[in-house]
Amino acid sequence: MHTTQTFPSLSIEALPSGLFRLEDESSIDGSMVVDLHPVQVQTLAAMVGFTMPNKTTKLLNRLADRLKTVAKQARDLEKMLGGAIDAGEGVGLELTATEFIAQSLADLVSDMDLIQSPDIEVAPGAENAGGQICIPM
Repeated sequence: MHTTQTFPSLSIEALPSGLFRLEDESSIDGSMVVDLHPVQVQTLAAMVGFTMPNKTTKLLNRLADRLKTVAKQARDLEKMLGGAIDAGEGVGLELTATEFIAQSLADLVSDMDLIQSPDIEVAPGAENAGGQICIPM
């Protein structure tokens, strides 16, 4: 994706800080610049009827997929262990399977942490005059 888009008299740039810079060079007084926080962009998009991706829904879908994978891995491991024990074999393959399950569970824990983290973190000490949203910079 391009980090800068240009329209007649307006360029939009994604800044390394995560802000979006709108610059209009056609002003009589010189260049006019406005930096927008992603929450401001999301609010503007909602005001004109566009919806933004929902982090929680996306992560919940990923969690559901991971849970299905772990459940399948656990069922496969159970079958492998039963077969290895019945045949009097070693359990090296089964040990490897448990490592995959452990990694999948670690991924699930990481995703759960992401879901629990706030989408917007209020800047410490930010004043909330008039009930407006406090946006960290």
